[in-house]
Amino acid sequence: MPRSSRRGFTLIELLVVIAIIAVLIALLLPAVQSAREAARRAQCSNNLKQIGIAFHNYADVHNGFPPTSFARGSGNLEMFGGWCVQLLGHIEQPAVYGAYNFSFGFHMEPNQTAVRTVIATYVCPSSPRTTNPINNVPRFQGSNGTPDPALYAAAGDYFTARSFVDPFNVPSAQQVEHFGALHMTNHTPLASITDGLSNTLLAYECAGKPDYYRRGGKLGFTFPQPTSSRATDRWWAHGAWGGYMNMRIVSFTGDQYQYDGPCVINCHNGWNGVFSFHPGGIDALSCDGSVRFLKESVAKSMVKAYVSRTGGEIQDASEW
Repeated sequence: MPRSSRRGFTLIELLVVIAIIAVLIALLLPAVQSAREAARRAQCSNNLKQIGIAFHNYADVHNGFPPTSFARGSGNLEMFGGWCVQLLGHIEQPAVYGAYNFSFGFHMEPNQTAVRTVIATYVCPSSPRTTNPINNVPRFQGSNGTPDPALYAAAGDYFTARSFVDPFNVPSAQQVEHFGALHMTNHTPLASITDGLSNTLLAYECAGKPDYYRRGGKLGFTFPQPTSSRATDRWWAHGAWGGYMNMRIVSFTGDQYQYDGPCVINCHNGWNGVFSFHPGGIDALSCDGSVRFLKESVAKSMVKAYVSRTGGEIQDASEW
């Protein structure tokens, strides 16, 4: 009986099938990555909403938002901790709050157990760094600090704004600071935010610390470690959640020391930077607890109006 012939794929047909599969994968991967980033951004927004709820719960108890730092003054130890520490009891972290000794600074041995703890609510999941600690926390004698490799602290990605300053690279007498929602050492009654809670910035992203990123990618080094007097100031921008977590917002033409340009959002995550790993902008928390997305293209004047708590500026929603 005649045998039935079997016909397989030719080499050309096989290559065509492989090419089609490769094209489909190439089309699918961006969609998968986009979906993952959308989920990460949603979690980041939820983190800020939880922080907003914590701020308001704190305000209900203490008749105002917390100061950005506490225990400044006597002993010249400068900074015992910041607003993140004060909110621990309101973000379901009672164990970490209980482990924190308010008689000592965040940079001292008695608080190492607390400040080494990674707090998920203080970390944006889009940040490439989620668990790496900030090493060489400075050891203090008076107001001077030198890095100590035995001390480290977990990082956070959310800051509050001391003020908006533009121009910044001028003599200090010529600088005009448009102050933000929180006082440095006193509680802030909600009624004192006269621009309106929904019109005033409370917290924003400056993610990825202590590694240095600018628009376009990582530069491959970390911030310089503090080595001299007022070393605590240097840690304002290093991102240890137990620290100050409060900076001025300024504009840039390029890197972190190239001030007074058109860029405010996603220029870099260095000194006074506003930076996230979300495409096109950052998540920001308003004083009423709502979260908005600030585009990279937003004008400096709009950021200034959003930062200031008593400026009386008119904000046009269409410009966001």
